[in-house]
Amino acid sequence: MRYWWRELGGWLLLALGLLCFFAVWQFCKKHYIVEAWPIAVIGIVIFWGGIHLLKVAIAARICQQAQDRLYPAPAAQEIRNPKSEIRNPKET
Repeated sequence: MRYWWRELGGWLLLALGLLCFFAVWQFCKKHYIVEAWPIAVIGIVIFWGGIHLLKVAIAARICQQAQDRLYPAPAAQEIRNPKSEIRNPKET
């Protein structure tokens, strides 16, 4: 479940980065170039962070699935009592 939170956070950062790029585009459309470049830098960092968080979440989920395939959980087995298997030497 924790992978889903990372992936959701990645998608939210990605959307926030795209929103910053849209704001930059609006500023450039109105010829406010000086005001647009700080938001562009912030948008690039946020977008990059979102992509990185998505990569980490997907890689963690794939590693967990690979580990589950390599080392499956043992099936529920009856637990043997080693004391019940010991014979009384006087019986034989």
